[in-house]
Amino acid sequence: MSLLNYRNNILYFEDVSLNEIADKIVTPMYIYSQSTLENNFNKINEALNKILGKEQEKLIAFSVKSNSNIAIINRLHNLGSGADVVSVGELKRSLNAGIKGNKIVFSGVGKTSEEMLFALEMDVVQFNIESISEINQLSEIASSNNKIAPIAFRINPDIVAGGHEKIATGGSNTKFGIPYSEALKAYEYAKSLPGINIVGIDIHIGSQITNLEPFSLAFQKIRDLYDKLIIGGHNIINIDLGGGIGIKYIDTDEPFLLEDYANLVNKNFGDLKCKLIFEPGRCIAASAGILLTKVIRDKNSYNNNFLVVDAAMNDFMRPALYGAKHKILSVNKDNNSDKKIDYQVVGPVCETGDVMGEIVSSRIMNSGDYIIIKDVGAYGAVMSSNYNSRPSVPEVLIKGSNFNVIRKTITTDELLAFESIPSE
Repeated sequence: MSLLNYRNNILYFEDVSLNEIADKIVTPMYIYSQSTLENNFNKINEALNKILGKEQEKLIAFSVKSNSNIAIINRLHNLGSGADVVSVGELKRSLNAGIKGNKIVFSGVGKTSEEMLFALEMDVVQFNIESISEINQLSEIASSNNKIAPIAFRINPDIVAGGHEKIATGGSNTKFGIPYSEALKAYEYAKSLPGINIVGIDIHIGSQITNLEPFSLAFQKIRDLYDKLIIGGHNIINIDLGGGIGIKYIDTDEPFLLEDYANLVNKNFGDLKCKLIFEPGRCIAASAGILLTKVIRDKNSYNNNFLVVDAAMNDFMRPALYGAKHKILSVNKDNNSDKKIDYQVVGPVCETGDVMGEIVSSRIMNSGDYIIIKDVGAYGAVMSSNYNSRPSVPEVLIKGSNFNVIRKTITTDELLAFESIPSE
């Protein structure tokens, strides 16, 4: 059930009027529903427990790259979540939010020596290794510091999946993982290296996947690899199945049921005594977030009705970067349906691609009106920038009728304080 609803023609998120919050905090702003966040996590956990059984050892490691605010990570930590991180920054955020190293998976194709050493010191549960050169580097760092690095190779199965080519990570033309055909050789090589302890297999084929078929093909390959590795004498105790579970952004999206996904996992791995690791991000955080923005003005040009708002592509990159589509709603609902106006919602950044999407209104939108962009809790604020020297937008967390700022606005003056002009 959505916690975003109209009451007396005013849009509320949980029990907070969006008009009220807009009067107290500068727009644009990201707003998250704690209840939605928690409900989304619990739905995944319950589906896995129902099908796999509560006795199945598993780790839901929230994909921090989808939303790295420490308040969000902390709320999920309170529910038992771990973290999947791809940088030392994300690792430090997860630790700061309360997650211990034994529930943190360190992924990413470009780990540096400094990042590897810090992760070793924090005792992360697993390094997901992307190349032979990376494992050579990790071996050297671990052995020279009297550490043992638990590793899994990330396997690239050459299976294309995801809602856009830029978020498909399992194909042969991407930078990710060890080719499936070279996996056995890589594991045999790793066995000979000092400071390395082989513990698992990792896979992640893409993001915003709404069809189970790519998962089915990938899981079959991973199960086949697992069986061969066991025969070869490897002790595989973790199977990391990555993330990628898609959501319903627009009416034409038809994501699969979580129970069907759990059944597929159970079919391929339910008979094993391994810990199963999952790295969901979007399906936990996306629907928990909205972007609240204010209308600056309307503009008509060549029969186009533009609605210029104070949020821009630097605040929310998905439409410009991926061609992503999101539902957009007016905070003040107008029930007059005699005439409809199709608005193209655009931002003030000096780029043609600065387009948020479309909204159909039954009235003329005016300066000072508020609208929201739905389902932006994942890959929203975390991908924002200060392009055009725009300030960083605030983030707010709602619980019931209460709300708290969990990231304050970073003003242009504050950003300028980090810059200097050298003396001649």
